[in-house]
Amino acid sequence: MTNHHPQDTAAAAQKHLATLHDAFTATTGGEISDPAAQAAWDRSATAHNALAARPGVTLSGDENLVVVLHPGFDILDVIGPYYFLSSMIGATIHLATTGAAAEPVTSANGLPLIPTTTLAEVPKTPTVLLVPGGDTKVLLTDPAAMTMIRRLGTTAATVASVCTGAIALAAAGLLTRRRATSHWSVRHLLAGYGAIPVDERVVADGNILTAAGVTAGMDLALTLVGRLRGNDYARFLELGAEYAPQPPFGAGTPDTAGTELTALAHDFFATIEHDLRAH
Repeated sequence: MTNHHPQDTAAAAQKHLATLHDAFTATTGGEISDPAAQAAWDRSATAHNALAARPGVTLSGDENLVVVLHPGFDILDVIGPYYFLSSMIGATIHLATTGAAAEPVTSANGLPLIPTTTLAEVPKTPTVLLVPGGDTKVLLTDPAAMTMIRRLGTTAATVASVCTGAIALAAAGLLTRRRATSHWSVRHLLAGYGAIPVDERVVADGNILTAAGVTAGMDLALTLVGRLRGNDYARFLELGAEYAPQPPFGAGTPDTAGTELTALAHDFFATIEHDLRAH
């Protein structure tokens, strides 16, 4: 959790409210003349202050969170966590490319994202280093990127991954003798890199947090929010996002999908498993 004095938190909350007030009254010259609008503003301001006053909550902070963008990253591995992490007032998220600055990085799904910085230029001691999955072989075969991940992983307050991103962390030597998870199809490969595979959705081992496949990145992000800003802050974001999954087919894990479909999927991902195996 971030270390803020109560008076600092209160001041940050008031500064945030002032910014919101300016945005709310941008078209009315800084004044609220409509009684209904004034009542809405009063309710919102009171709620902001009430949230800030809840035990354990830090409403505004100054965290630096580094999300690695490598070619072929899984889009939801980044966007899912980004949604919740960017909701932390005052936090800065660095979308750090492993390539050239300002060049869009195309995800495995074909959607490009524009990075905000390069991996070489991010803060040297980030609050969080987050490595997404996707075409993780691209990272494993990029010595410069792996060197930077290894360096940042030793200085970051928290090191995290989503899906096959855990394989990159393990290959960088950051998961040695650590409990960790990854996508179910490659989780067993962690042992070959010296990690301890665990079949759980989010695994915390000290300052290392790893998430299982793709959608588990949102669970990871909420866990991080709870650690950094308090559990009630994370619960508030979970409610605001209406994050209450009800998958229509209930086949999201090997246990629920059944042996036949799981075997098919395992074979489908065989080339990925081969590429990520420790040699």
